[in-house]
Amino acid sequence: MLSCQVARENLQVANELHAQKLAADAAVERVRVSVTSAASPLGRHVISAIASGRVFGPARRVNLTVCDTDASALSAVVADLAAGSVDAAAAAAATSDPAQFFADADVVLLLDDVAAAAGERRADWLRRVYDRFAAHARHVGAADGDAVVVVPALNSAASVAGAALSRCGRRVVVVPRLVEDLAAAAVSRRAGGGAVADLVVWGDASAATPRRFALDVGRAKVVDCQSSAVWGPQHCRAVEQVVLDRRWLRRDLPAIVSSSSSSSSVVSVATALTSFLSDWWTGSCSSQRLHSVAVASQGH
Repeated sequence: MLSCQVARENLQVANELHAQKLAADAAVERVRVSVTSAASPLGRHVISAIASGRVFGPARRVNLTVCDTDASALSAVVADLAAGSVDAAAAAAATSDPAQFFADADVVLLLDDVAAAAGERRADWLRRVYDRFAAHARHVGAADGDAVVVVPALNSAASVAGAALSRCGRRVVVVPRLVEDLAAAAVSRRAGGGAVADLVVWGDASAATPRRFALDVGRAKVVDCQSSAVWGPQHCRAVEQVVLDRRWLRRDLPAIVSSSSSSSSVVSVATALTSFLSDWWTGSCSSQRLHSVAVASQGH
């Protein structure tokens, strides 16, 4: 009789603890994120950052839905997450069904890198890029929810991808944060050190060709520059007051950034994308700082 009573008490305690856990889980804000090309090196880095809680904040639980054309590699991604995610900020599931992949997503990360084949005409390559992202647009448009579709500017076809996605009826952004980071680093070196803020990218978000984009330093600032008379985060000088060579800013800087962007590592691309998401989603970036984002226009 005593053992039965102990068993009943243990069961009651277990049920109470389970109910408390369910209540605690229900109180946590959840973010549903869908990621394409999840088994690619870029996808793995991005997913790792999301699972760590650094991107959407430790107070949020991320439900990841991932897909990739390589089914075995995708299974390995999910297994890796499951193996190390007992207390992680994300739970992952894999699917090849577009209806499930895009359904109810809050954020859709399209990491597809449609590379040009050897000898392929540029027009044919751009058509393949357009068709790939137009297919995504149809699935996103047919899915429930109000997802934000985010595309990193991986190559010079980023604007074509954005144009194809503009038909999905959702918010679509192409992220040029990598170009910002490269330009800020180049200006900082030229200025002799210091953090560079409020540098804006216009035009081609991938910066693949210097003549197709512009770097606006009109409001850009150098903080804690060695040339500055006043130090500290509240005190800075305009870039154009520190870097006096206008020709370098106007002509050489875009060429430097374009060359650097073409040889950027996967880690750099992933860091740029996840820092953009973190700033946007968590509000970790000062509201008085300027950042660039390409938004798909609906024509009004």
